[in-house]
Amino acid sequence: MFRFVPLLLFSLAVCSPAAAQYLDDEYYPFAEREERRELLATDSTLFYRAIQSSADLYGELTDFNLPQVAMKRRGLGWDAERISLSGLDLSYRHLSVLRLLGARETRHAGLVPAPGLPGGSGGVRLFDFPAGEPLQPFLASVRFTDRNYLVGAKAAASGDLGRGWTASLALDARTGRDLHVQGVFTNALTAALRVVHAWHSDHRLSLLCILPPSTRGTRLSSSEEAFSLTGDPLYNPAWGYQDGRVRNSRVRREFLPFLAARYERSLSAKTSLSLDLGAEAGLSRYSMLDWYDARTPMPDNYRYLPSYTGDLETERAWLASDPRYTQIDWDELIRRNRMRNGEAVYALDDRVERTTALCFHAAFTTMLDDALTLRYALTLRYDRTRSYRQMRDLLGARYVTDIDRYLIDDDTYSNLLQNDLRHPDRKIREGDRFGYDYALLEREARILLQADYRSDRLRADFSAELGSAGISRRGYYEKELFPGALSFGTSRTLRLAPWRLKALVGWSFSARSYLEGILFAAADTPSAEMLFYQPLYNNRMIESPRCERTFAAELAWRHTGSRFDLRLAAYAAGIYDRQETRRYYDDLSALYCDMSVSGIGLLCCGIEAAAEIRLSYRWQLALAASAGDFSYIRDPEVTVLSDVDNTAVLTRATARMSGCHAGGAPQLAAVSEITYFGPRGWGFHLSAGYAGLRYVEPMPLRRTDRVTGQAGLTPEAFEAFTRQERLSDAFTLDASLFKSFYFDRSRLTVALILRNLSGASQTRYNGYESLRIRRISAGDTTLWMPHATRYTYAYPRSFYLTISYRF
Repeated sequence: MFRFVPLLLFSLAVCSPAAAQYLDDEYYPFAEREERRELLATDSTLFYRAIQSSADLYGELTDFNLPQVAMKRRGLGWDAERISLSGLDLSYRHLSVLRLLGARETRHAGLVPAPGLPGGSGGVRLFDFPAGEPLQPFLASVRFTDRNYLVGAKAAASGDLGRGWTASLALDARTGRDLHVQGVFTNALTAALRVVHAWHSDHRLSLLCILPPSTRGTRLSSSEEAFSLTGDPLYNPAWGYQDGRVRNSRVRREFLPFLAARYERSLSAKTSLSLDLGAEAGLSRYSMLDWYDARTPMPDNYRYLPSYTGDLETERAWLASDPRYTQIDWDELIRRNRMRNGEAVYALDDRVERTTALCFHAAFTTMLDDALTLRYALTLRYDRTRSYRQMRDLLGARYVTDIDRYLIDDDTYSNLLQNDLRHPDRKIREGDRFGYDYALLEREARILLQADYRSDRLRADFSAELGSAGISRRGYYEKELFPGALSFGTSRTLRLAPWRLKALVGWSFSARSYLEGILFAAADTPSAEMLFYQPLYNNRMIESPRCERTFAAELAWRHTGSRFDLRLAAYAAGIYDRQETRRYYDDLSALYCDMSVSGIGLLCCGIEAAAEIRLSYRWQLALAASAGDFSYIRDPEVTVLSDVDNTAVLTRATARMSGCHAGGAPQLAAVSEITYFGPRGWGFHLSAGYAGLRYVEPMPLRRTDRVTGQAGLTPEAFEAFTRQERLSDAFTLDASLFKSFYFDRSRLTVALILRNLSGASQTRYNGYESLRIRRISAGDTTLWMPHATRYTYAYPRSFYLTISYRF
């Protein structure tokens, strides 16, 4: 029957978190994973071990079919799922080209460990390259879409070079602007080369190089007032007109090459060795407008909206979508700069991250007998991220002076303005660094021991991982506010001891039914940036930094047969001692402040169910559903320091977060899809998805006694500060039609995918509470209310058209 099953090429979209993602940057890199491969569902009646495989059926069914909203699976963070290539951690940006090169992808759901990689509580996704050559080694495809970009193309080739050498080459290109959101565009090219050399029958060396330059215009979140006034749920405040042309102020430019080398050999009849070395180094730039002793140029600032100005002219301009009011007025910014005799009051600069990440992984595998396998490994990791600001465009001015302009009118600190005390009053021109310049350094060593026992019916797996980590900051500018070692040079090194323990026991009741239970405990190193109050120009660490602890359990049952596959899982994960830091303007004290939130506790528990049913020779039905509760179970402590002199504004205050829910994590989700494989290589696919019980991202500061007591003076204000908003439920209906044309040794496939067939345009992708508080004066009375929640809306109806030729 397989000759009738066409190759399905789906240009479906997923969300991919980018490194150093700013909170209000809601860019959708949906095109990262665009080729959905066929799944061959086997019915094994001969071997018990086949049913013990850990296929992530729920993930495979929901990745492409749930509504396009923020989707933290099981309530965990975006980084909970580990993505690995032979022991080396990977970024989502590399996955598409790895698939083109022929990499095999294996997913392990939830707590299920992978061979040689126990993972955490969010699953493991393994990539490796199987031996052998593809039957159709060449691929060329072109695709068209109306979101993020217009046109894309892929090409891949592999072949035998002789004398034990093989090579694979892949290209993936995207270009064009988004037809729905003004200012959003993509210009990206990813090239990859993999070379393999085998000799002496048991030696194998592979080299991989990925070059992924990209430039992407992003979109920003905004307030509901701005969306309502413009009548556009995809309103994007990040762009404006300059000389009649659209220009986006928030553009991400990245070039982060990835290199990997792997050596494999057999040491004996029972023991094998693999050595992996990976390196990723390059630049990531994110542009932002800045202003100096001037009003903010962002058009949706609350001071520019009719609810604040109270005048009819502003309201009419917004209702008419006058770009002078609703968008950035680039021409006006340039005009104001030219009136200042060379010194800029507005400028466009880049937040730059220069990344160097090195990883060495040495793994041994020993098969003591047919049932017991031991794996032991050493991993060394070195990460260095240097961050600084770099002037991109002075907007008609000649220079800007490198001083802290927020202190110019400060009665106490106006004589301590220098950002770089060793180069005072430096004139900054385009291309110069300024403002801040520092590096965060992380070093880590881990050892792993994993024992995997499999008999005909019993599976037992135990993993232990112990490590040592060191984290420090090095400042390259001496801030005048924090002279000497307070900002310049190397901070103290924080030493932490991360560890992980995981145990699995499973039993095959038959060759079709399997039950397993998993226990997991871990202490993980927090992100380096979260350990400093103000890493831009201060070496001071937060109080009592510690590892983030996780305790989790999972019980899963799987049944497979000739007509259907089914997987059920119940899970619970408790996360303790999570730490976060933020920088913000504190309206109650009228100070710029640095905030540390420590002792965050989160409990995520629920069930997942997924089934794939083969109704007949040509019809297939898939169903998936999940229900859970992802809630804060502890009240964290909040400490707020003045950004100017580190004096305490708030010390170890309790934030009443218990009962709040994790944002961006639907607690109810369901998917159903029906697929028909017709004769002569054509078919269609129809799916429906639902996501409910969604909440905005909560902010602990708003739930401290200081804010609720000082600002929540009325029942309405208290409710506004403490209530967590629930987002409306999301629905989607998607369809695709595909046709494959078969030739002697080649295949041409055409696929059309339509997303959100209903055209629903009022579905919120996600939202987050603001840290800012608005002061409202009415006569002699002063009231306080939280600033409006910021939202991003999901896309309306959209399409993908892919034409692919494999030969």
